[in-house]
Amino acid sequence: MSVIFYYDKKICNSYLPPSHLPSRPSFPTSSAHIVSHRPIFSFQLIGRIVDVYIDSCLVRISLFGSFVLVTFFLQMTHLFKSEKVQYLCTCGSLKPLCRTFFCRHCLALKCGDCVFHEVDILYCSNCLENVPPGEARVKKNQCSECFECPVCDQLLLTRATNIQVPSTEDPSKLVPKKMFYLVCGFCRWTTREAGLPDQPSATGSWPDSDNANSARVAALLEHYRSLAQLDKFEKEQKRQLKRRSNYLSFTADKYSLSALAARKRSGLPFSGSLGMKKETPQIYKVESAVAFEETDDMLDPEIFTKILNLSSVTTIDQRIRQSERQPVKSEDLIPIHKFLSVRRSQRCRFCEHNLSKPEYNPSSIKFKIHLGAFYHVPDVIIFRNSRDDMQLRLCNRSQYPTHVRLLSLDQFSSVAHSKIEELESSFGEAEKEKKSSSSMVGHELCESPSTQAANFRTCLTNALKEKVNAFFQLPSEQILLPARDDLAEYELTAPQNLKDDPKAVLWRKGNKVVVSTPLTVLDDELEEKRAGFVFEFGAVRAGFETKEVQPQPTNVYIPVFISLGKI
Repeated sequence: MSVIFYYDKKICNSYLPPSHLPSRPSFPTSSAHIVSHRPIFSFQLIGRIVDVYIDSCLVRISLFGSFVLVTFFLQMTHLFKSEKVQYLCTCGSLKPLCRTFFCRHCLALKCGDCVFHEVDILYCSNCLENVPPGEARVKKNQCSECFECPVCDQLLLTRATNIQVPSTEDPSKLVPKKMFYLVCGFCRWTTREAGLPDQPSATGSWPDSDNANSARVAALLEHYRSLAQLDKFEKEQKRQLKRRSNYLSFTADKYSLSALAARKRSGLPFSGSLGMKKETPQIYKVESAVAFEETDDMLDPEIFTKILNLSSVTTIDQRIRQSERQPVKSEDLIPIHKFLSVRRSQRCRFCEHNLSKPEYNPSSIKFKIHLGAFYHVPDVIIFRNSRDDMQLRLCNRSQYPTHVRLLSLDQFSSVAHSKIEELESSFGEAEKEKKSSSSMVGHELCESPSTQAANFRTCLTNALKEKVNAFFQLPSEQILLPARDDLAEYELTAPQNLKDDPKAVLWRKGNKVVVSTPLTVLDDELEEKRAGFVFEFGAVRAGFETKEVQPQPTNVYIPVFISLGKI
């Protein structure tokens, strides 16, 4: 039996009469009825029960006589939401693990606000053409060959048609000629509705939205550009005068050099009669704006008496997308050039190492460098959400095995204070004189005791700011998480020779472990329960992976906060 499935997440149970499936269904009157009539997929119902997973949601379809029972199990979607488990970034913001990076030089979590964003390439997401920055600036960051629909913002497709035109050899005869026009595959809008003639080539010269005040805008841009150049010139003059007075007085006293020799030695340009003086930039003058009492954009006198047809008037969004023309009528809409997309690389603000760098080829989806926290920090998922039997699943997706220890916020406070005192005592006066923070670069700055002490202090301050109304009863011993192994997913037996506490570790397979963490609620009156703990795991710093020397992990502490909802 063929079934067309209509899906809406708000519904838990609904009865679907098979006789009404092919058309827009009419459902029996009940509290559980289908709201959305959007078809998702079609399939063959074989047997009595079929289980289907849609967006991590289990849908069970059962056959009862002439009716089909569709049951939605939304608990799976609720548990696997990434917003439920959030990690505390170094800047103090809470982010899901899939939206953060892990700097392997600083050994710290970084979100999108903690990194530098650098544009690598500009390209069109439709034709995948790589556009240089200079050409993109001239084209106003738009693709010259791809267009979007001015009504629904979808991509316009090129369609060919044949028309009869007079022959060049014999005008009395008609010959077919292929012409092209643009059509939207979603709302069926075409360039013929806008009165645009068909073009003889597929990449026809479609009209651009010219600005009537383009000359005035260009004059204003030139005026403010000249002001910026004058301001820059004055700052450079002041800087050179200050540098000249300091440097020349020092060289003349110590080495007895003349002013000309000192300027030649320092690389400064000659001034006065011995050289050319740099000219002061001139300010581009522009006419001041003049206000007029009367304007040309007068309202139509019939606007208050004539019946308005909303389909013939453009919306606010459509006018903003064509800000140069701002058409009022729908017939004045023209195709819009598709804006270019960017591929950006992200760099750590502290050590300036790359965290993410994509390939330069627009058609490639690979990364040259991708330090996503999802592949370097153990992942936490709510395995069972119950007050008496709370279970968390830990997963290690890195290439190194690690030992994980779960600390409460109070335990982390005592550990952080002891670490800070130890680091401050190790950072003596001799090392302060040897290397200052301004002269350190790269791994020296990341590994310095002063930097690590500051990171501990910031992490502790940000963690104690978060409010929690429940806490977990965490296991006291360390838990081993093996490295990622794709073949281990297919092994049926659990790894041996691991001495785990059966009360703490309930289940283990590959690089995944389920841990029992009973929950204690401090305030039952609050509807939203929220708990937190701190991850302590070993991470390997970048640059120490060699075959001769086994990399030694460094303990990293990351606070984790979980929204448990109503329990």
